[in-house]
Amino acid sequence: MSRFRPKSLREAEARGELKERGAHTLEVVEGTVVGLSGNDVFVELGVRKQGVIDVRAFQRTPKVGEVRRFTLRGREDALWILNLAEEETLEVWEDLEEGSLITGRVTGLTHDGFQLKIGQLHAYMPFSASGVRRSRDRKALLGRAVVVLVMDVDDDKQRAIVSRKAVLQMQRDGGAPNSVVPGQTIQGRVSRIEAYGVFIRFGNGREGLCHISNLSVDRVDHPSDVVSKGEVVEARVLYVRQGGKRIGLGLKQTQESPWIRVEREHWEGQIVPVELVRVGTFGAVARLLPGIEGIVPISECAGLAPGRGLLRGDQRSARIMELDVDIERIAFSLTHDHGRAIERDEAETSRAFEIIRQSPEVARVMGASEAPPPGASTKLGDLLRRALEQKER
Repeated sequence: MSRFRPKSLREAEARGELKERGAHTLEVVEGTVVGLSGNDVFVELGVRKQGVIDVRAFQRTPKVGEVRRFTLRGREDALWILNLAEEETLEVWEDLEEGSLITGRVTGLTHDGFQLKIGQLHAYMPFSASGVRRSRDRKALLGRAVVVLVMDVDDDKQRAIVSRKAVLQMQRDGGAPNSVVPGQTIQGRVSRIEAYGVFIRFGNGREGLCHISNLSVDRVDHPSDVVSKGEVVEARVLYVRQGGKRIGLGLKQTQESPWIRVEREHWEGQIVPVELVRVGTFGAVARLLPGIEGIVPISECAGLAPGRGLLRGDQRSARIMELDVDIERIAFSLTHDHGRAIERDEAETSRAFEIIRQSPEVARVMGASEAPPPGASTKLGDLLRRALEQKER
């Protein structure tokens, strides 16, 4: 399988690829490190083109002037969010080598096959390779996670051709290689801890690797912060390569995705409590929940800036400016949509009134009004405390 072919950002722009490619892109561009601020490494990608990457993605702190290869993971307020080309993205691409078993989610239908998402990558499965015999049954696969065999990988189109039918045939013939298949949950013991992940021994002498990115939905500085050597853990089989000799595992995949909770409890325009986990000239990165982080563009920071009210670790209230659960993207603003700055504790007040407005007692006090009527503040205060106490039980 061929490797990536780095190219300049200018060439990528000339070919119109940067606007067309989404967060799944594996295209590589070269960039020069131009500055460091806290955990942020700022990279010059071309004329008036900058990106940012977490310093913890590097094995050692990079130096200003160092040239590295990066993948583009999306643009926020004219600033590219970057990955190291030789790190996580490359690992995912290598997982898709021909003959490997992996889990993908069916995301769409075309005139002749299915579209799948495998991690950040896109795949195609012809109807003839789907294992679905009748055309009227095809929609039943939409949204489902299925185990597939990688039949072919096209580097140029950044697409893999996969087959579910081949996996079903394996199962009819007595099982997939070594009876370990993607999607299977195993119980094992942590046998070794490295900076890039942990090795887990399970079954009859088998061993798999859980990459650091698959240990937890939250950011992990070092695997030893999550597990200990000898600890018994449950993990999901993510892929099987080389006939079962290389097995990829994931701990976070055994937990409910935090995006399910986001879809259930949050919406655009909602005022929520967040923690600023990174700040820089681009603005800030805010954490809503463990594993749920989004950018606050500098234009949405209510006039604040690093060193001038924008502080790492600060607890603030923010408005959900953009939310797309399908692509796992969220963005925040520290201002209301009409431009007024959001008060620091406004999220708690907003949450409280959302709770009490659902109370029959409050409805009698407030009537049909969205806001409390004159003279009702004392009674509403009592109802608010009671409603919150009931909510916490």
